[in-house]
Parts: sequence; C-alpha cells; structure tokens
Amino acid sequence: MAEARSRRTLEFAPQQRADLVAGVAGVVLLLSMFLPWFGLSEAAEQALQEAEEVTERFQGQPLDEPDVTENAWQAFTFVDLILFVAALGGIRAGVAAVARQGGRSPIGATAVTAGLGAIAALLVLYRVINPIGEAGREYGIFIGLIAAIGIAAGGWLSLEQGEQGDRGRDRERGAEPLGSRRDA
Repeated sequence: MAEARSRRTLEFAPQQRADLVAGVAGVVLLLSMFLPWFGLSEAAEQALQEAEEVTERFQGQPLDEPDVTENAWQAFTFVDLILFVAALGGIRAGVAAVARQGGRSPIGATAVTAGLGAIAALLVLYRVINPIGEAGREYGIFIGLIAAIGIAAGGWLSLEQGEQGDRGRDRERGAEPLGSRRDA
C-alpha cells in the first residue's frame, strides 16, 4: 500500500505536467535574472584590447579590466519587475501542480501564467534583438528567453489540457459542449 501511494505521488496528469514545466521555467527565469545579461559590445572589447596593446608596447601599468556586465536587475528599471512577476507566476503554477492531487488548476490562474510568460518572452526577445545602448549580449539573456518561453508554453499547455478535460467531463455527463447547440 505504501508503495502504491509513493507511485501515485510521482504520477502527474497532463495538466499538472504542463504546470510543472511552467514552474521549473519560473525558477530558471528567476535565477537567470542574476546572471550577466549585457556586457561589452564588440567595438568596446576591441578598443579595450587595443588599449592593452598600447600599454604593453610603452611598458605602462597593466590595465584593470572593468566589469561592465549587467544582470537583469541592473539593466532594467521596470522590465525586471515584469520578469519577476512572470517568474513568480510560473513558480506558483509548479507549486500548485505538486500540491494538488489529481485536481486541476483554476483556468484564470493558468491564463495569467500563460499571459505573463508570453509578455516576458516578448520583452526579453526584444532586448535580444535590440540590446540596451551599445551593449553586447551575454548568456543570461538567452537563458532568460528560453525560461520565459517555457513559462508561456507551460501555461498554454495547461490551458489546453484543462479545456480537453472539461470537454471530456461534459461528454461523460451527456452535456453538449458550449457553442455546439443549434437553435431550431
């Protein structure tokens, strides 16, 4: 009996798996916000390298390489808060998936998770395409983009699974799906 219980806790319904995807992606997005997102552009790196060569040639003091990388918290003023809320929405979905046993997540919360993930993904994608100022892109922004897409995808898949579950329950009860009734 204990073996059956432990097996049940490891099995998740399709909607719960989608919520878990959003949850893991939320944790990854939150962690990626502390990684470097922006750094020196290629032109700035080349100028720094030329300055080092000139310093070596004239036997000057070696240059201290400045740390000009910025994480999401440092680079953004408002977008970081949106990313943070999206990450929390994803994490909420994952925690809810683990907490509920066979139940489904509320459609409103799932829709909010999908929407926040989509907004976060679009904001990060915009900064991948058009970085702040002359900054170069660092690995953190790409991890953040993948995580934001994961939150949106997990939320969307959870919505889809929830709708399929509603249709299946309606069929079992003999009810017609909404919008399929024909007035005579």
